Amino acid sequence: MAGSRAASAREPGQIREEAALSDTARAPRTSLAGADDRRARPGTSFEDGCTVRCLAEALGLAECARIPFRPSALMDNAELIRQLAERWNAGDLDGVVELYTEDATIVSGPDWPEQATWEGHSGIKASLIDFGAVWDSARVEMGPIERHGDQIVGKGMWRTRGASSGVEGTMPFVILFSFRDGKIALHEWFTDYDEAVAAARGS
Repeated sequence: MAGSRAASAREPGQIREEAALSDTARAPRTSLAGADDRRARPGTSFEDGCTVRCLAEALGLAECARIPFRPSALMDNAELIRQLAERWNAGDLDGVVELYTEDATIVSGPDWPEQATWEGHSGIKASLIDFGAVWDSARVEMGPIERHGDQIVGKGMWRTRGASSGVEGTMPFVILFSFRDGKIALHEWFTDYDEAVAAARGS
């Protein structure tokens, strides 16, 4: 009973944050340098972006520097992923969304606490806002970006600070990207690199 009362006293944001941190603790700590995978290509780390507070600015609540738009049809797929990380770190929420096709889908990781799928620009934007609400700060550091046919497997890490607790942490991730017409059509989260590669090869 005491445990139940303690859980109910916590803010919803803190509960979501603790679930995310708990899930992270179970995730494998893969090397971002790609030293354990000779096929890994050099990655890019973005150091100059702002925090999730810029999401409010991206929604028009304040002024935020916006990355100049470059038509994604002219981008290499690897450059598209680098732009995705860069725009997120800059708080350019609309810029992130426009890198996806109108009917794009984001699929949660198989070991996430909550299984979910987000579809279309409106669904993707809602998922980004919901994720940002859990953290006071959440920045992406991209690791190796690898091509597997016409798909890309990207490794990286979230550097976060909890909105409720203020606790700082890291969350490694792997994403499998599929493309259509120069934009992201499918975005699948993974925590295990080999599973993401197997999914790419099995497509």
